[in-house]
Amino acid sequence: MSAKRPTLAEQAYEELQDQIVSGRLPAGRRLLADQLADSLAISQTPVKEALARLEQVGLVEGTSRRASVVRRFTFQDIEEIYEARLLLEVQAIGKGLAAGRATPEFLDRLQAVFDEQMRELSLQTEQGLADAIRLDRQFHELLVGLGSNHLIADWHRIALRQTQAIRNYSLASYSIDRVRREHGAIVEAIRAGDADRAVDAIRFHLKASREEFLSRPPEEFPTGP
Repeated sequence: MSAKRPTLAEQAYEELQDQIVSGRLPAGRRLLADQLADSLAISQTPVKEALARLEQVGLVEGTSRRASVVRRFTFQDIEEIYEARLLLEVQAIGKGLAAGRATPEFLDRLQAVFDEQMRELSLQTEQGLADAIRLDRQFHELLVGLGSNHLIADWHRIALRQTQAIRNYSLASYSIDRVRREHGAIVEAIRAGDADRAVDAIRFHLKASREEFLSRPPEEFPTGP
């Protein structure tokens, strides 16, 4: 049986989400349904549905008004997002390893995603960076999938997209060495079946990422909610 084809609203949602995460639609950008519909070559109805869904996952604000706006994240937002991710990823990894879900097939998939992410980053191109961001999502979603809890996976997916929306990725700021070191430590610990070491590795990785954001100058973040 063939996979269900995504609706126009789903396609618009994925495309706009990718543009927000990649920074092509930066924080504060006004999103007019008619302009977006023209750029996507679809009608305004699926675009409005996509914008409403983007507001639900915290990437867009103001869809009830005439124009939506790409959300600006505050320091407090960053603290809360990383706290949520830490709780969800630690819980999923611990539960999954205890239940023996890190199968050889899972480990092969995790290693493949990690290796591909490193290859894309090593290209030092904008397309390679975009693909590496996508693979980063896959890597962390695989980790949370160990918990075998669909509700937690949904919550985590929202927090992960929000994290990527605030990263403001660039070839200059994305450290291939840090990603190789920290993701590699996670893979090695899970492959060894060492739950404590895996949890420590994910804690270190997320806290390092969080501190990277919070070390930015205050003027880079809005002061309002």
